Amino acid sequence: MKHHLNIAVKQQSVAIERFLRVVRHRGFQLLDLALEGQDELFQVKMTVDSDKPIYLLTSQLSKLVEVKQIELQPTQQQAIG
Repeated sequence: MKHHLNIAVKQQSVAIERFLRVVRHRGFQLLDLALEGQDELFQVKMTVDSDKPIYLLTSQLSKLVEVKQIELQPTQQQAIG
């Protein structure tokens, strides 16, 4: 299942490396990633895919010191006709 996340991360290259390592280690496939620097934070918009529950990823990401905020965006379900 695809999930869309908006995440605020400290603007440090090591923070992005740790963040992406957690995504990979938790078994989520990264489909889309966009970074935008604002003040002292990166605003990260990403889409991941996995059969695993999304809370497995969000709970681990929230434990990272560099991660300041995680927002899960609602996914649009495709109509089956």
